[in-house]
Amino acid sequence: MATVAERGYEGTTVAHLVDRSGVARSSFYEHFEDKQGCFLAALDAMIGPPLEQLAVESGGMSEADGRGAFGALVESVVAQPAAAEMCLVETYAAGPRATAMLDRLLDALTAALAGVLDREPDRRDLPPEIVRAVVGGAQQIIRARLLRQEEAVLLELTPGIWEWMLCIPPPPGPLSSDRLTLRARPFENRQRAVQPTERVLRAMAAEVSERGYADVTVAEIVERARTSQRTFYESFADKGSALVAAIDSGSAQLLAAVLPAFRAAADWPRAVRSTLEAMFRFAAEEPEYARLGAVEVYAAGRRALEQRARVAETTEELLAPGYALAPHVSPLVAEGIGGAVLALLYDFVKERGPERLLELVPTATYVTLAPYLGAEEAYATALG
Repeated sequence: MATVAERGYEGTTVAHLVDRSGVARSSFYEHFEDKQGCFLAALDAMIGPPLEQLAVESGGMSEADGRGAFGALVESVVAQPAAAEMCLVETYAAGPRATAMLDRLLDALTAALAGVLDREPDRRDLPPEIVRAVVGGAQQIIRARLLRQEEAVLLELTPGIWEWMLCIPPPPGPLSSDRLTLRARPFENRQRAVQPTERVLRAMAAEVSERGYADVTVAEIVERARTSQRTFYESFADKGSALVAAIDSGSAQLLAAVLPAFRAAADWPRAVRSTLEAMFRFAAEEPEYARLGAVEVYAAGRRALEQRARVAETTEELLAPGYALAPHVSPLVAEGIGGAVLALLYDFVKERGPERLLELVPTATYVTLAPYLGAEEAYATALG
């Protein structure tokens, strides 16, 4: 846990592990097949106890019990930040088996929160995808503090995070949308319209979204970009630098697409819907950047997540007018909303792909507006 927290999963080797633990290499291989096997065992040691506890309480907790259980979870994060970072930051880099283990914990937390909400008459029947997004929002708030090594502040933030997890009321009706599929122009056509550096960045996004960051080489990136390694190294120190630049480039193009939509709207609620629609339209038209930013960024490690967090802070500023309408809402709600939308994107893109993302506009709009406007007005705006 300590070595992965310091070096990241990709940067950790068996040599690091045996040196840090003080055991012989032969002893290591008596217990674990490889680095991944050791990581999975450590992850199971972390995730196993809370999963067992959540299974015991699967009958549904009261709001007070849920608040207490969540507080205990945050206390464990603060007490063991290296273990928490390994779980919430590095798990995705360790491959599908590790990600599946974390998903089981998130599923259990989602079920527990749903149980709490179902015992509250005014919060009952929140759609499962929104409950999961709310858990994702809390996860993002905690992960952000771990990335900044500010985990100690989580203790004082716990009441605000819990408030976020309870602040979205059930929608008055279904958040349905006409199925609309957008087909991106062929990758090669979009590549012709840009300079060599941008071709490298889009090629980076494409290779990572198709095969995963760890398996991509610089040689494969430049071949996909139809340029040279010399061109690559004139702009980027290494593969990691190119990845951060690709996230930055995709985010800059996204902001260029959404800001006009935000500014042209008649009022703030409609501006939020127009912004989300423009965001998802861009993602459908640039599927490589969409998959990179929504899914594969998690497997790319700390540097990539820190860069995306900086971009997310910019988009969260678009929620500032909501506080003029509802000054009682916790400042953490904007951060939770950002994490919830990312969680919705992650699940949707991973399961269905970016082409149908416009179907997600009503749900994402409702999640964003409901804490500020209430269920009825947020629902009316979400449906357009």
